[in-house]
Amino acid sequence: MRKKDRHRLITRLLAERSIQKQEEFVEILSAKGIDVTQATISRDIKEMKLIKVPSADGGYRYSLPAETNEDVGMKLEKLLKDAFVSVDQMEKFVILKTLPGNASAAANLIDKRYKKELFSTINDDDNVLMITKTQEDAHYLKQEFLRYL
Repeated sequence: MRKKDRHRLITRLLAERSIQKQEEFVEILSAKGIDVTQATISRDIKEMKLIKVPSADGGYRYSLPAETNEDVGMKLEKLLKDAFVSVDQMEKFVILKTLPGNASAAANLIDKRYKKELFSTINDDDNVLMITKTQEDAHYLKQEFLRYL
């Protein structure tokens, strides 16, 4: 499994479970058929800048670092200035095209920045498909992304 995919899976696990030890990551991933060592998880934790926060059931659990909307907006702007190719809209759908390898990061930031307008996002290597709650939201997002042309 590629590191990027493993990081995405770890992020999903953090949203679903209260994980207190690195060994728990190894066990959960192993149960999913993904062989990783504790050392690999340790590096992943460092690279993802995971933090320990108080757990509801006592002790501490791993968590993603808190990001402010300002941080997300700045990161998205920087990414799109470098990787934006085009944007188009059809009804409640907005498709954002990026340079290859940038869509995953863009989708993650777009999800955080525009969660009020979005129903869902889907991405591959160089496309982000955004499904909005209303057609007005889709038009708004298209206009937002056109700023990067």
